[in-house]
Amino acid sequence: MRFLFLADCQLGAYATFSGMTADDVAAFAARDMRVALVPQVEGFAWEAVRYRQAIATANQLQPAFVVLGGDMTHNPGADDQLDELLAITADLDADIPMHWVPGNHDIAPDWLIPTAASIGRYRDRFGPDYYSFTAGGTRFIALNTVVIDHPEHVPDDYEEQLAWLRRELATATAAGQRIVLLGHHPLFTATPDEEDTYWNLPRERRSLLLELIHRHDVRIGFAGHWHRNAIAFDGRFEMVTSGPVGYPLGDDPSGFRVVDVTAEGVRHEYHPLPETGRDDIR
Repeated sequence: MRFLFLADCQLGAYATFSGMTADDVAAFAARDMRVALVPQVEGFAWEAVRYRQAIATANQLQPAFVVLGGDMTHNPGADDQLDELLAITADLDADIPMHWVPGNHDIAPDWLIPTAASIGRYRDRFGPDYYSFTAGGTRFIALNTVVIDHPEHVPDDYEEQLAWLRRELATATAAGQRIVLLGHHPLFTATPDEEDTYWNLPRERRSLLLELIHRHDVRIGFAGHWHRNAIAFDGRFEMVTSGPVGYPLGDDPSGFRVVDVTAEGVRHEYHPLPETGRDDIR
């Protein structure tokens, strides 16, 4: 079985990162974000071109399904960005399901901390913010990592998701199913005990998740958020951070990940979008 993992098409990000000064670029670099010096632009045409390419490629490859791992648009309050996202998504073949996973730009009004109201708006637009499904005998568990990252305004949502996750893992384990985790934030990008940053989940809650992962022998998880690629391990668990369909913040170009699930395991490879390398940001 094959599926595609997309992340961070983030319609509108290019315009936000355009028109900056050299000091602005240096400030972003200090936050581990590589931003280019480009003239000011408006709108979201830059990302829309890339997302259309990704959807067209999905139609060519005919995977079992597509996962969009968060940050679908840049501004959760921008209806024009959402309308364009959904219009492009409508070109995906009807036989290929799209599975949405919330990112911080989709479900947090300040792009960081979700609220009960913002979670409700997300659910109205995209459906459940965490859920599971079975395909090809594998259990896919999609998490709302934004709540795990910042539960301070929604502690009940965090506890409810955690209790749900424990039940889902136990059920899948009892059924003998392979488990694949899907989310927006990677648990870690290099090592499981790395320092807390904007790019990973806090160690306090990360360690709790990793304990569950090892107890149920989860072997792999997919995330985005970092706008570049990283493969990291904690024992037998592989944390795959996948590059963006939209604006890159590292050396990796815009692209998507092809994932093949076989009896032997889960293989994956990142594919750049055609003629959209990192150096085309100008």
